[in-house]
Amino acid sequence: MKALLDYVSTVTDSRQQKKLRHKMMDIIMLVFFATLANADDWVEIEMFGKEHEDFLRNYLELP
Repeated sequence: MKALLDYVSTVTDSRQQKKLRHKMMDIIMLVFFATLANADDWVEIEMFGKEHEDFLRNYLELP
């Protein structure tokens, strides 16, 4: 898991810093885990994130 998190943290975030609510790494990892759980769209990804928030907080910041 650490290797995956280290690899994803190397992704360059080109978004406008003033408009950020979540780190790019958190978004990528949430989408990755949700996709592994068969989430097919953003609504299902959001539901996955809310249902597994305690687990995800072990690895992600999720402010």
